[in-house]
Amino acid sequence: MQKPEIAVSILLSVGITAMLISPAGAIASQASAENPSIVGDWRGDSTCVIRESACHDEDSLYHVTNLQEKPGWFSMKLDKIVSGKPVTMGTVDCSYDAAKHSLTCEFPKGVMRFIITGGNMVGTMSLPDGTLWRKLNLKKV
Repeated sequence: MQKPEIAVSILLSVGITAMLISPAGAIASQASAENPSIVGDWRGDSTCVIRESACHDEDSLYHVTNLQEKPGWFSMKLDKIVSGKPVTMGTVDCSYDAAKHSLTCEFPKGVMRFIITGGNMVGTMSLPDGTLWRKLNLKKV
């Protein structure tokens, strides 16, 4: 006959394994896929690719928050810094792909795609026709 401590240990192991492979475990896994390290403020350069255009290089500050109602999605408020002060350009919803560490933000004027590694978020903004418009290099602040 097994000792009570061993039986409890076996039950805990079985319970944890069942939780990880059950739908509830999938929810827990999805929560970790939301990657809270994305949440916060990111600041850096937004550099124009097409020089002779309406585009201007910008000092950017992006604020990222979780979208509680949409797991795996984030809201990104986009500010540019003008005369030392943030000027909001808009807010966009972004989807996160945990396997690729990528964040994709689609909006009427184009799409922004980022790769996130540690405290760096590097990406591009393309116009609806696919034209590369900006390169973005941000650091978490």
